[in-house]
Amino acid sequence: MSKVYRAQGSSSSDAPDYVIRDGRFYRTVHHPAGWSDTADYEIRGDGKVYALKTGAGGQSPVYEFREIMLYRTRAHPNGAGEQPEYYIYD
Repeated sequence: MSKVYRAQGSSSSDAPDYVIRDGRFYRTVHHPAGWSDTADYEIRGDGKVYALKTGAGGQSPVYEFREIMLYRTRAHPNGAGEQPEYYIYD
């Protein structure tokens, strides 16, 4: 199970915001919105990350991988990002 940590701007960067199980991102108790047993995102066959909730990016990827970092795309509700938002650690 991989863990997803906030890359910047968080006092809880030492604790993961998400865990990845079966290609899906699940919030942990450390996420600002709290724990959830419903996945927020999934990694699809193209290697990009898509929102599972309606209205949060639709069929466009909201994150893209660059090495172990996740960067927001234009489809993300907060727009594209030049700085990494998350990093993944196994």
